This record gives sequence, structure tokens and C-alpha cells, in this order.
Amino acid sequence: MALALMNTVLIIIITTIIMFILYKFLFGKSKSGKKNSIMIIGPSGSGKTTLFYHLLGQKNIQTVASMQINKVENYTSELLSSASTYDIIDVPGTGYFKDKIMDLIPSTIILLVIIDSTLKNSIIQAAEYLYDILNSDKYTEDLYIYVCCNKQDASFPKSKKMIENELTKEIENLIKIKQKNNLEDKEQIGTLFQIKGKFSFNMFSNITFIETDQKTEYETLIKKIKDVLEVA
Repeated sequence: MALALMNTVLIIIITTIIMFILYKFLFGKSKSGKKNSIMIIGPSGSGKTTLFYHLLGQKNIQTVASMQINKVENYTSELLSSASTYDIIDVPGTGYFKDKIMDLIPSTIILLVIIDSTLKNSIIQAAEYLYDILNSDKYTEDLYIYVCCNKQDASFPKSKKMIENELTKEIENLIKIKQKNNLEDKEQIGTLFQIKGKFSFNMFSNITFIETDQKTEYETLIKKIKDVLEVA
């Protein structure tokens, strides 16, 4: 009788342990794999860090070119009206951090690509960022990408349509160059090498072009981010 009781208790204990392990594996894995980052990237001087501080509720901050990644973890933003917490990340605009960007893509729900609308070189560099991301095996269609045509309050900025056209041409040229150079197959596994015909941003329903500037407090962009976070 006592032996049977001990066996029953042992079975209950073992079952409980197994259920606990399964729970941690299934639900814990899901939680850790959740996309919970808003990442800001783009060429140096495009206005990334100013936007970063604006999302944190700090306006009119004087910034300099960042030399390291700015990151705030588990942040609840009153500006974005989100009850959930998110990591907000500002990546410096140098090639040194490109691999880090790729490492962060899987955990990113919103990617903000910031461009100085007054500078041709800023558009060229942004095209390289977008090419690398769209052609990466880490890219997925549930990544919301907002191409921010920034500094619209400056003199002679280009419109978002003009910038979209220039980015399209730059990315088309990059695809041709990579193909002409006969890169290894492992570098051609991404989305861009599967496109038949000419490249177009119309192929990507998750990419949106927005005109932004500090003067209007990024009003249109903030609304777009809120809409995404409400359904995330």
C-alpha cells in the first residue's frame, strides 16, 4: 500500500516536471522570439539620433554623429501610446555596424531607414542598406520598413517619390553589379535575386515611403508606428 502510494506520488512529480519543461520550451521560446524592437538605421548625418530621442519623448536635443549603438530596452512610450514595451535602437551610419544590423533584423518589428532628402550621397548609401536587408535570408515580410525622407524642412529637399525613383535605380544597379561579378550562390539566396524583371518597391507591401522632418515632429511617421504597434 505504502509502495503504491510512493509510486503514485513519484509519477505525479515526474509528470509535473515534464509539463513544466514543455511549458518553458513552448511558451518561453515564443516570448524570446517575439519581434519587439524598433530599429533606426541610415547614413551618418541623416537625423537618426534626433528621431531616436524624439521617440523617447526628448525633443530639440542637440546631437552629434554617433560612434556607438544607442539602445533603450523594454521602453513604454507615451508618445506611441503603446502599453507594451519595446527596445528602441539607433545604429550609427557606418559600415562597421552593418553585420550588427543583420543580427538585429529577426527581433525587429519596425525598421526606420532615415535619409537626408537634400543629399544625393545619402540616397546612395540608403540603397546599399536596403539592398543588403532585402537580399538577406534574415529578411521576412512581417518586417515593417519605413523609408523616411527626412529633413523636408531644409532647403530644396527631394520628395518621397523622387527618392523612391532614385533608390529604385540604385538598387537595380547593385543587383546588376552583383550578378555580373558572379558572386557565390550563398550570397544570392535572398529576395532580390528571385525577382523576375526590373526591381520595384511596389513588390513589397511592407515598405512605405514617408516625408519627415523635426519641425512637424514626425507626425505622419508617429501615426504609422502607432498603427503597427496596435495590431502587433
